Amino acid sequence: MDLYLTADDHRRGLARAIYEQIREAIAEGRVRPGDRLPPSRDLARQLGVSRFTVTTAYGFLAAEGFIQGATGGGTRICAVRPPSSIARARTAEAPLAARVPRLPPAAPDSPPASGEPMLHVRLGVPDAALFPFTDWRRHTFRAMRTLRGARPAYGDAAGDPKLRTAIADWIHRSRGVRTHADRIVVTAGAQQAFDLILGALVQPGDPVAVEDPGYPPFRKLAQFRGAKVVPVPVDDEGLVTSALPARAKLVYITPSHQFPRGSALSLARRRELLDWARRAGAHIVEDDYDSEYRFMDRPLEPLQRLDADERVIYVGSFSKTLSPALRAGFVSAPPKLASAIAGLRQLVDWHSPEPLQLTLAGFLSDGSMDRHLRRARRIYRARHQAIADWCEGPGRSIGHLIRASAGLHVAIALHPTLDEFDLIERAAKAGLAVQGLSKFSIEATQRGLTLGYGSVSMPELERALGILAALARRRASR
Repeated sequence: MDLYLTADDHRRGLARAIYEQIREAIAEGRVRPGDRLPPSRDLARQLGVSRFTVTTAYGFLAAEGFIQGATGGGTRICAVRPPSSIARARTAEAPLAARVPRLPPAAPDSPPASGEPMLHVRLGVPDAALFPFTDWRRHTFRAMRTLRGARPAYGDAAGDPKLRTAIADWIHRSRGVRTHADRIVVTAGAQQAFDLILGALVQPGDPVAVEDPGYPPFRKLAQFRGAKVVPVPVDDEGLVTSALPARAKLVYITPSHQFPRGSALSLARRRELLDWARRAGAHIVEDDYDSEYRFMDRPLEPLQRLDADERVIYVGSFSKTLSPALRAGFVSAPPKLASAIAGLRQLVDWHSPEPLQLTLAGFLSDGSMDRHLRRARRIYRARHQAIADWCEGPGRSIGHLIRASAGLHVAIALHPTLDEFDLIERAAKAGLAVQGLSKFSIEATQRGLTLGYGSVSMPELERALGILAALARRRASR
């Protein structure tokens, strides 16, 4: 039986979410008495959860008389009427559900409800211990002195001129982006930048191409905006440009450090992508989310620098370089589009807090950011190398490292004898929370692991690698 279920709702736990969705399907009549539910192992693979989670949900349903097991016949829906409490609840919820769109919960990954400590190797989270508190505090004091006695007023929706100039100078000097202050719009992180770009360029039903596997927050935001999301496969050279849809209005890409595989878009593919955008009359969103951390090879030119037709919209943030808590990002776009994005920004929340903008402007302008990044690169490079060395030695039984020369995470293609979901489940039981490549996929079939090393110390990273190596050895010995 085909039944649409999702494991996205973590507010009440995964088992509870699965249980409630099946109970709702019974109450609505989408499944009938006698229909057979998917085997627990198959449903666990489909949802990317442990088999125990699914059997727990089935146990809840069986205890309430909604399902029953039959010898040789699997698990079937019982011939019972749903409790009146369900019908009453659905009647009460219907008016609200008709008005409010269903959205995923705004909740980050968290430790288990039991409080059991877990070692997380999360993606995209920098080391909080590296935050440059002394320099940041000094610039904050200067910003507050500047604002003292100033008349309260709304600022420029595109951002404070000092910060826009500082960002333009910094990304031109450090990343090679061709821009200047009137092309910069300051945003509350990259995610707001994506929303403003989609609002300015995309109408409901417009095709938007995304990498697969790729960055889920952009994909989900585009879907919420009404776009038709089209997955495009990724290989070791990055986005497969020959698979781009001809009629797409926008393509989202992470060319410097593909998320989550880690490979860089080759120069040939970059030129093919720009040629495609020119022919299709489409725009490209270049998300340069952590290219500051490049550990080998020469830095590749950003797409924006190669773009002669002003098709590329360059997006960056300070979440990986400083902290995601700052909610500070920016867009560099052609002047007319930058003006439209700033106009939308004004409608949403006018502008970023002035103290934050002035603090960041000073931090970028006096070399504080450069000093911070030099220190951070040394530390992150050592962690990156530790994983690479491990993959050549004790980690060889896990799989091979997908080549990446930058960023705060790596991806590992698993050995054919290993199952991604089984390995992740066993790692969790051993105290390690790790994410698989399938978590970021729409249609892509490659299975693997992603290891973020930004927020873990070297001893914690060594412990995580030791857990994975032990699990692989245990599987190989069976």
